[in-house]
Amino acid sequence: MKNTGTRGVQGLVDAQKSKRGESDMLVLMLTSLYWAQAEGGCSETLVSISEYDRVLSAGQGFTLSCEFTCLGVQHVAQLWRNQEFEDRVSLINITSIHPNVSLVLSISFATKADAGYYSCRTQPPDTISPMVLIQVAENLTTSTTTSPLTTSSGWTCVSSEQPSCAAGTWFLSR
Repeated sequence: MKNTGTRGVQGLVDAQKSKRGESDMLVLMLTSLYWAQAEGGCSETLVSISEYDRVLSAGQGFTLSCEFTCLGVQHVAQLWRNQEFEDRVSLINITSIHPNVSLVLSISFATKADAGYYSCRTQPPDTISPMVLIQVAENLTTSTTTSPLTTSSGWTCVSSEQPSCAAGTWFLSR
């Protein structure tokens, strides 16, 4: 596929904020529109989610981003939450004439009601991102201990994040 460049970018299309009890939820829909002279255009719809499984203290915030690439006009982009013992709930449903869409869900004050498995998907046809588990604990104490991870090639990572070296500092020890 030959891409001859980007001619335009469109940013923020829609933002809405809704109040849910004590928890603020901010939803942003971003679209990027670009024209590329390419042979064949988009070949398949791609969906990704920008978070990993997390355990939060009640009151902490979190942000999830869904990236949709090569959407067709028939697609509905969605962000879902599955809660334990409850049915799956669609939090966001959008249609767009743009092929590339980003959905951002930001919870500023998480409660137990925000816990569950989150995923992004398109319909039709179904293209689904991996699921992300967000857990909210009432009395969670956090630790800032770090544990180094050393690879066979001599690289060492020190991190207080989970997963341990997703957001750490890598050192080459020789």
